[in-house]
Amino acid sequence: MKRYYIHIIIILFILSFSACDKDKNQTDTSGGSIIRYDKLLFNLDTMDIKSSFDSLYRKYPAFTDIYFDKVVPLAGYRSDSVLFYKELKRFITDTAIIKIEDLVQKYFEDMEDIESEFDAAFENLKKAFPEVKTPALYSYISAFAIQRFIFEDGDRDGLAFGLDLFLGDSFPYNELEHGQNTFSNYLVRTYNKQHLVKKVLELWVDDKLGDPPGNRAIDAMIKNGKKLYVLKQLLPEISDTVLLEYTPSQLEWLGKNEREMWTFYIEHNLFYTTDNYKIKRLTFPAPNSQALGMPKKSPGETGNYLGYKIVSEFMKRQVEMSIQDLINYKDSQKLMEKSRFKPQLK
Repeated sequence: MKRYYIHIIIILFILSFSACDKDKNQTDTSGGSIIRYDKLLFNLDTMDIKSSFDSLYRKYPAFTDIYFDKVVPLAGYRSDSVLFYKELKRFITDTAIIKIEDLVQKYFEDMEDIESEFDAAFENLKKAFPEVKTPALYSYISAFAIQRFIFEDGDRDGLAFGLDLFLGDSFPYNELEHGQNTFSNYLVRTYNKQHLVKKVLELWVDDKLGDPPGNRAIDAMIKNGKKLYVLKQLLPEISDTVLLEYTPSQLEWLGKNEREMWTFYIEHNLFYTTDNYKIKRLTFPAPNSQALGMPKKSPGETGNYLGYKIVSEFMKRQVEMSIQDLINYKDSQKLMEKSRFKPQLK
């Protein structure tokens, strides 16, 4: 069975689930068109909630199952229809939820630019993977719980994203913080329209790549470097600040300190460590890399940055290699050696 991934903001990593249902629903999306499930849900007829919802379910069964099982789990779904319809009506008429939906509708009143960006990316995706059907796109709201996930949507992939977690810099996400660092500044600064397409496509690329081929840091670094490289091929106009999710000053620091950072990795055996804590500090979001002994100004995810640099150099030297060949190339050590990557000296 195909895995689907849900990005849960509370724990800040990808949880994988087995998709138990394999509904062959056919979506009416093509290219970069977005199914505005958030609008469809809040436009249900509350005077006839059952037939109104049943009609929505028949059209989008796979997404609806995941939404009410995992994203917004409502009591009675799959087990007690009377209770569920009561809870559903309560949910879509709740004043707090309606306020969130109103904010979403205002901020995302026009999604033409976002759909055009998806459309261009899917054209590049079809060139690189001609056998792949264009993924279906769904938008929803989750009351700030789940930002995005990938799932099996009939005979294609479905990519879903919570618009309430892309409301931009002006939204006070810090007021939702409860001491768990789930809405820290280094995370929420990417919760905007500029990062949406990249973050959503990242799900598909991550699923295509699968797990790292080993348990060393270099395996995770190269896997994530491949992911960034493929995303760049799908979104060739994307800026490095969006692709790598760094601020301009962080990118400047990395450029100036690339040689020193490379030396630090070698001296502390970070390329080949199997210490899970260290690997996470190298490849997971963080405000900086100080926990590893690097300077306070060093940004987080430096392993992904170096992985991207290594993979990019490797592909420059492998002119006949396709993106699919790169994905299939599993020897992280050999890839690094063949890249002949040399850190910049500035």
